[in-house]
Amino acid sequence: MATVLEATPAPTLEVANPETLLEFEIDGYDPIVKLDMAEVEQKARMRLLKTAVRAYITNRVSTAVAKTKKDNAEFETYDAAMKNDPLQTLVVKPDGDRATTDFGEVVDNALKALRTGELGKRGTGETKPKVLRDPVITQVTRSVVAEVFEKGRATDPKYKYPTAQKEVGQDGLAYLKAKIEERVAAGADRAAMEAYLETRYIKPARIMLGLDTPGKLKDADGIL
Repeated sequence: MATVLEATPAPTLEVANPETLLEFEIDGYDPIVKLDMAEVEQKARMRLLKTAVRAYITNRVSTAVAKTKKDNAEFETYDAAMKNDPLQTLVVKPDGDRATTDFGEVVDNALKALRTGELGKRGTGETKPKVLRDPVITQVTRSVVAEVFEKGRATDPKYKYPTAQKEVGQDGLAYLKAKIEERVAAGADRAAMEAYLETRYIKPARIMLGLDTPGKLKDADGIL
């Protein structure tokens, strides 16, 4: 008579609620950090939540202010030219009025987003499509931020890298072109400025990305 072996039931695994499960990686630490937010002590969770909500609202305001500054870039260039020479006519005053930041509307929209749960989403609930940035602009931006930071530290030891990032913005090439307009308005030679831009920033960025190869290096095996 054959012996019948009863199968041992598999152990029941407790799976955290995906709505409260937090998972993230830490550089240099192999395991994925996992935490069920429901396990966080209530007062600690509320304190962290308040900090996150405050940061979310202030970031929305900062983004709106940055957009206003970008929209007024032509006015800033014009003001710089007029400050240097009130009689100048090279830089024409932009049409229309300066953009302004409606702080009340920005804060109200942030509060509405928090109450509806549509954080960073469109009205349809779909996430905003990610905009692919030009890699050359990304490379130029890194170089410009580093340069602005070095100059800032040279005059102020307390100057911070994030301050340089905020000054340059997301498009270092646009930042440089705005600076060129200021220099030209002050009497600099446009051709010389644009040649400097190409040689000092754009070409090195293209070479770094492998888009261009200097003639002397075309037949070289490389280092790596």
